Amino acid sequence: MSDFTVYAEDAEKVRRLMVAYQSSVKADYIVLCHRDGSIIAEVGAIGFDATPLAVLSIASFDSAKQIGMMLGGENFQSVSYGGENRSIYISPVSDSLLLVQIFPGTKLPNRIEDFNRLLVEKLVDAVPAFTQNTSKLI
Repeated sequence: MSDFTVYAEDAEKVRRLMVAYQSSVKADYIVLCHRDGSIIAEVGAIGFDATPLAVLSIASFDSAKQIGMMLGGENFQSVSYGGENRSIYISPVSDSLLLVQIFPGTKLPNRIEDFNRLLVEKLVDAVPAFTQNTSKLI
């Protein structure tokens, strides 16, 4: 269970930021999830329940962190995969929140890291509680 509360006014701010971002980067779907698998906010559609996607994305990101530690403390900032029809970009918002972004096509948008960083900054400014919780991604 998430260790903070998202109030209605904060949820609306998050939704507006994510909708604007989704439009600018042409994402099919974006989900903000807690490390426990809870979905905090989502925009767009993927045609199935996103909870398993959130849980598996967290596991994937946690695995990448472990690989980084095995490689001498490398701190991976994101994880991405490209498939035949869709690509995915997974990045942290805080120690306990991840953004999972699904894009059409086999490649991620140019400068996705920069765009993502701006969204993360705006989300944290809009809802300071996102960075004031206690559970952490490994």
